[in-house]
Amino acid sequence: MLARIVGIILGLILTTSGYVISGLGTLGTWALSWDLGPFEPHRTTAGWAAMTLGGILLVAALLPRKGTSRRGTRRRKGSARGGERSLTKPFDMDGPQMDGPQMDRPEPAAPVSAIAAPMTIAPAVQAAPASTPVGATEFEILRAEMLALCGSEAWNPAARVLARLVRVAESDRERTIAYRDLGDFAAAQGRHDDAAEAYEEAVSYARMVRKAQPNDPSADELLAGALAGVGDTAEAEGRLNEALAAFEEALALRRSPGGREAADPGAQRALSVALERLADLREDRGHRMRALDLYRESYDVTARLAAADPARFGLDLVATRARLEEIEARVAG
Repeated sequence: MLARIVGIILGLILTTSGYVISGLGTLGTWALSWDLGPFEPHRTTAGWAAMTLGGILLVAALLPRKGTSRRGTRRRKGSARGGERSLTKPFDMDGPQMDGPQMDRPEPAAPVSAIAAPMTIAPAVQAAPASTPVGATEFEILRAEMLALCGSEAWNPAARVLARLVRVAESDRERTIAYRDLGDFAAAQGRHDDAAEAYEEAVSYARMVRKAQPNDPSADELLAGALAGVGDTAEAEGRLNEALAAFEEALALRRSPGGREAADPGAQRALSVALERLADLREDRGHRMRALDLYRESYDVTARLAAADPARFGLDLVATRARLEEIEARVAG
């Protein structure tokens, strides 16, 4: 965000300076007596050059940013809710369960701007009927509808349902999930500023859930998932220290007794993914030995999962082994 502001300011300065220098006009009495010294014979050319450069800076500052992480070209594991997000789809389809006690709070502030800007592509696809259990809450019904719309690639209707989802969320847990979905949706469109804002909201509510339920492993998972989103967007925007801090905290939560010792394969897989997210960032920053240790730990977890369920986790093991061998070769070479 700071880079955008600086780019806009510099762009405006260069553009207005070039406008005056080139003789196209004046801005009141501003800069009427500027002497360009040895460049005075080339006043018009210098003015146009300044205007052009200023225009380029303005355009670059105003255009939405795209992620530039080198890890984008790597073979990643499939999506695991809260641990790994694929930006080719707005949502992961296996979101956390809504069971467990919930702490009510006042109605949240207006949602971030992401919900007001639908996708630019909106295929006329009829969404499959959403499947919800008997007795589901309004929040659960809306979320199931939104996920069904996303599965049918009906992005504009999904955005409208998502806006309603944020408004009807009544508990900290529901708001965490709603804002995390909002972050996923914005990140899928490359709107990382909006995604970062939504994920920060999710983290705030998730911390309240965890404070109210300190012994609930699902509260740890909820916060870890929101932190993973913060890390993703921070990394995409080049804020690597923030990304590192978010991934470190998410991993610590998944290594906690409630997550690390859980028999649930999903929790173990989320731990594996968190290890690899942090390892990839460490490797990108040149911390290869740390990355190697993290990948070895992830490989041990994934190997146990694949041994118990080859059909479900076999491809994960292949991907982890390939990345482990790649880093081992770099360390050795």
